[in-house]
Amino acid sequence: MTRFFFHVHDGITIFDDVGLELPDIAAAQAAAIELSSKILNDGAEGPLWQDLTWRVEVTDSPGMGGQIFLVVNFSVTT
Repeated sequence: MTRFFFHVHDGITIFDDVGLELPDIAAAQAAAIELSSKILNDGAEGPLWQDLTWRVEVTDSPGMGGQIFLVVNFSVTT
């Protein structure tokens, strides 16, 4: 099992310092989509909607400098 970390960037970075042990990148992708869904379900009042673009990065490190396995980008156009 590999430990994957899910960092959220929206003008500031919220580093995941715990991560999840998952069997493979497909499981990490599913977890990133689930995390994004929870953020989206917070609705327009959630903190990430104050900035029109944000992303979730899946890495192998709790901080900067790790290998990035997946990036899920979101942007809002008006």
